[in-house]
This record gives sequence, structure tokens and C-alpha cells, in this order.
Amino acid sequence: MSLRRIINLILIFYRNFWFASSLITAVCVFLLWEYGYSIYAILFWLKISTLFIVYQFVNTYKKHEFYYYRNLGLSKAVLWISTFSFDMIAYFFLLSQVNKFR
Repeated sequence: MSLRRIINLILIFYRNFWFASSLITAVCVFLLWEYGYSIYAILFWLKISTLFIVYQFVNTYKKHEFYYYRNLGLSKAVLWISTFSFDMIAYFFLLSQVNKFR
């Protein structure tokens, strides 16, 4: 399977929860802007805990969709690792940008 097709499938999967994840990231960025790096640890654990909640929600309510991805050659682990990695990279990038503009 081509890399382009794999990325397309991962993006289709990420559409299930991108809004919730982006909203939490925006809240964390705002709180970091307001209070500074003194609350960084709290924001990090907030992001991790909300990712866990999203994981539980998607695994519970979208469990039949995983057959679609499995039939196309992508396992659950590949889907979750790639989407959470992208999400955390975007999170850290945005937090680092707040430090530059603050």
C-alpha cells in the first residue's frame, strides 16, 4: 500500500475526534498564554487525560469502523500511534510558539 493512501486513511480516522482534540489544545494554549509556564505540568496532564478519554470514546462508539481500516491493512495500533503522535507534536509546537510571542 502506498504511503499516500496510508496517510489518507489515517486522516479519515483522525476526523472522528480532531475537533475535540483541537479544542483542548486551544484551551491549553490560552491558559499557557495567561498564566505562563508555571502551569505547564497541569496542562500536559490535562492533554494526556483528554486523549485517554477520546481513546475510550472512539474505541467504544466507533469499534465497528476498525474493521474497515483493518481490511485496508491498518491496525488499531498504527491508527492510534500515528494520530496521537501528530496531535502531541502539534500541541508541543503550539505551546512553543506561545513562548515566542509572549
